[in-house]
Amino acid sequence: MNLSQGGQTIMDRVNSARFGLAGHMLAKAVCKATTEEQIGPKKKHLDYLLHCTEEPNVSIPQLANLLLDRLQHTNWIVVYKALVSIHHLMLYGNERFIQYLASANTSFSLNQFLDNKSGVQGYDMSTYIRRYSKYLNQKALSYRVVAFDFCKVKRG
Repeated sequence: MNLSQGGQTIMDRVNSARFGLAGHMLAKAVCKATTEEQIGPKKKHLDYLLHCTEEPNVSIPQLANLLLDRLQHTNWIVVYKALVSIHHLMLYGNERFIQYLASANTSFSLNQFLDNKSGVQGYDMSTYIRRYSKYLNQKALSYRVVAFDFCKVKRG
């Protein structure tokens, strides 16, 4: 469904409102960070998710699972934004996030991902999404093996 107003689709707005009314602010933030709007996730939504990784009363498994659920979407934009959000939280979020991804044996199993409904661009981006998910799998696997994220090392 591509009916949109202001960049977001009607379904994006409905889902966001549904989560907001139900009091699921974490789900609402994930939904807003991974809309079908063809721009990167907004900084304010990523900042909120980063803040959530630092909060002791926020469930990291719930946050991770909400983002992983967005990977099941058929639209390449939503999946790409979910991967970018996960990567951002792995890099800048609390270490509990990447620990959970590593310990939960999480797999971004997008080897068969193909968006053939969004035209040529969706088809072309599907290859990139499969590679990006493979990279994040390797990042989580390396953390599981050595219990350290080398990307967070200060250089110089």
